[in-house]
Amino acid sequence: MIRRYTSAVVRRLRRYTSFAIRPLRNYRKERQLHNVVHGTSKNRALLSKSNASIDYKVAVIGAGGMGQDQCLGLRTLRQVKIVAVADKNPQAMERLRKQTNLPDVRGYESAEALLNAEKLDMVCVATNTTSHIAVARLAIEAGVRRLIVEKPIGNSVAQARQLARLCAEKKIKIAVNHSRRWSNDYAAIKRCIEHGYIGPLRQIYIVPGPGGLAMIGVHFFDLMAYMGDASFSWVIGFLDTCDRPNRRGPQFKDPGGYSLIGFENGVRGYLDVSDDLNCKDLFIVLRGDGGRIEIDERLGQWSMDTPSLGRRTFQFKDTTDTAPYFTKVAAEMLSDAPPSCSAAEGIAALEAVVAAHLSNDRDHVRISLPLQEKDAEPEFAFP
Repeated sequence: MIRRYTSAVVRRLRRYTSFAIRPLRNYRKERQLHNVVHGTSKNRALLSKSNASIDYKVAVIGAGGMGQDQCLGLRTLRQVKIVAVADKNPQAMERLRKQTNLPDVRGYESAEALLNAEKLDMVCVATNTTSHIAVARLAIEAGVRRLIVEKPIGNSVAQARQLARLCAEKKIKIAVNHSRRWSNDYAAIKRCIEHGYIGPLRQIYIVPGPGGLAMIGVHFFDLMAYMGDASFSWVIGFLDTCDRPNRRGPQFKDPGGYSLIGFENGVRGYLDVSDDLNCKDLFIVLRGDGGRIEIDERLGQWSMDTPSLGRRTFQFKDTTDTAPYFTKVAAEMLSDAPPSCSAAEGIAALEAVVAAHLSNDRDHVRISLPLQEKDAEPEFAFP
């Protein structure tokens, strides 16, 4: 009788404590998720205290749309003085002066003329891809210690590797502007993956809409590497027939298409920037063994689905506009922090683009990465 009574009491106690502990456990999970999502990100928006009193002389080479965005971003940093801009098109230079409210910035017809005349702390390369590496080399020869190069880093993997080695030898700080590496929102998503909320990551699915694989797709090859936290192992490419001339000039060629990607850690990826997609509407799915994360940049939000927490949706905190992103890139480059996207990451994204081209030309065979010497040598007419 006593044993039966005792067991009944124990069952009631277990039932009571389970109801009492369950809300506590849920609260802890909620609190932990809040801390992970809204936790302190790496400070990329401000110059380090040790450099806060320094005035930096900066030049932008290339006065097109990206050059204008770079100037708008640089203008928000009080330690930065934009002293010069170079572009072979005087109309583009004048347009930049007006649209960025920099009437007194000095203009030069070429990168060589600018670098010969100015003593600079940092140079931002915003020219067409075919001249990225050549301009970066000129800046290094002129004694510039900090370089920001637009994506893709270049049009030849072999030449990009040479540039990276030169920067390492001369201790030049270089960043490649794959802007989502500086996003607090993507950093929060990456932390959720690292904390195991969706289990081990298995698949990355990215469909940005139509665009060239080098100009648009390269961003998302890099984003895959960032989220997957591993190097690429292989790429299979399927490219569109590129009949119409590129809007930047008939000398450029950058077809759209789609690619399958394998990572060294077993993660698989799919990227589609094919011309037959209806519209540009970036949508990303990160699928793990225990859930998934969906990212919709058009709506400015991302959602996470897990069995334990259900579906949670978070609004983007950062803007996706180019100029504010570039402010972060420049601030980090003028601080003591290492670049969030170095030459190595920029080269990895370029290799994936080149591998997709090689695969397409070879009946869609799997191209192993990193590229071997002969496959790394070709120069492409990327805009």
